[in-house]
Amino acid sequence: LTFIIVGVMALILVVNLARTIIKFFGYRITKQEGSLLLSYGLINTKSTILKPEKVQIVRVTRNFFQKKLNIRDLHIRQASNMEASAKEQKKTAIEIPGCDEREKDILLHFIFGRIPERGVMLKPNFRKMIFPTVIWLVIPLGAYFWSAYRYEPELYNIILIIPVYTLFVMAVIYFGFRNSRLFVNDDFIIKQGGAWDIDNDFLEPHKIHTVSLTQYFWQKSSDVGIVSLHTAGGTISFGLANYTRLKQLANYWLYQVETTGKHWM
Repeated sequence: LTFIIVGVMALILVVNLARTIIKFFGYRITKQEGSLLLSYGLINTKSTILKPEKVQIVRVTRNFFQKKLNIRDLHIRQASNMEASAKEQKKTAIEIPGCDEREKDILLHFIFGRIPERGVMLKPNFRKMIFPTVIWLVIPLGAYFWSAYRYEPELYNIILIIPVYTLFVMAVIYFGFRNSRLFVNDDFIIKQGGAWDIDNDFLEPHKIHTVSLTQYFWQKSSDVGIVSLHTAGGTISFGLANYTRLKQLANYWLYQVETTGKHWM
């Protein structure tokens, strides 16, 4: 079993490495008049023009190994069809892999005109961990023990895997909760999240098209909810967090949209 697990992980690593090399081979960024020209590809060369005014959301991603190597990936979403699905919007995102700290700052400064700074921090409520715990821990373990007890007693032969699975799922849920943060200041909204890959989404308030606040009836007593910021390049959602505070932020962002002289593209 250990050999199979290690073999699968090694195969996934090799496949992803080969895919990345083929896709982003010879990556070159050329600065033009008010825009960037991105060209890359080993088999099929792809060229993309990046214009700062069209950029809606910038995502900076880094995992444990990338942190040790001092690199991160950038995913840039420009204005597109708002009716497109999240999967389609993800496909159209511009990817810039393997940037070091200096290159990342240069790109962010080119897009936003300055380096985004984190403002007031908002944390999620501990109830955020309940739903994934039920989905990924309670239901699978319940189904396993029920099946072993009623139908297949031989399933107890692999019961030693249960502690490993439990610890892994608990670690993913915990780190996902610990890394979930929302930072707000007058110029930027920064949403952080992720368990292994830590994502930081950067959004300028004046590019918001719609603000959605969601609170189910069972969440009213605990005063928690979810806020979703819809743009022409996708949606950013954050929760479960203090609903009263989310409403205050939503009103503030709507005020910024209505009073700013900036255009969303």
